[in-house]
Amino acid sequence: MLNRYCFVLPNFVLLTLSACGTTHRFVDEPQLTVAGADKTVHQATTELFAGVTPYKVSLCEADPISKDCKKGSDGVRANGVGGLFIPLVLNVSGMTVSRQIPSDAGWAIDAAVQSRADAIPPLCRTAHGRILLRDNNTITVQLRNFYCNWVVVGNVVVNADFSIDHIDSQSKVFNGFYKITFHGTGNAAGSGYYRAVILPGESKE
Repeated sequence: MLNRYCFVLPNFVLLTLSACGTTHRFVDEPQLTVAGADKTVHQATTELFAGVTPYKVSLCEADPISKDCKKGSDGVRANGVGGLFIPLVLNVSGMTVSRQIPSDAGWAIDAAVQSRADAIPPLCRTAHGRILLRDNNTITVQLRNFYCNWVVVGNVVVNADFSIDHIDSQSKVFNGFYKITFHGTGNAAGSGYYRAVILPGESKE
């Protein structure tokens, strides 16, 4: 009987681990291209993110070649487990940036993330992050250590990175690589290639 349990337990652990996603597809500092030969990286970035807050960012999984959304995609994903080893899928469809101020290397932002874990929307605190514009002309949107609670998953801390490899500032579109992780009473990870569209938000005034 003991040998039987010893066989079942490792296989259960392996099955659980196989449900978890990976961040291996994330590229931290990809080479950036800009639509419009007359624009520098700094000019295109300023045009892209210099809108009046609040503004919305809509996300989807995209093809790295065409840079268009994959058919049926309504967000980016992380796979993992929650609670008592319950498989789950976190889908992040976008975010609303409510505050954006200049910083030494880009902008500091506050954002509300729109997401669902197995179709259940969480309760999340405002994510504090930054749009990081580096000296080597690479850009990453970073959201750090924001708290969420799901009915099924429980309490987790979420991190998200969106590096940028292409900007079309006229169309308010950018593409690149993402990674999302959370840990706590649930754990998940995901990475891939995304397309983002910036849309005007609704002012509270």
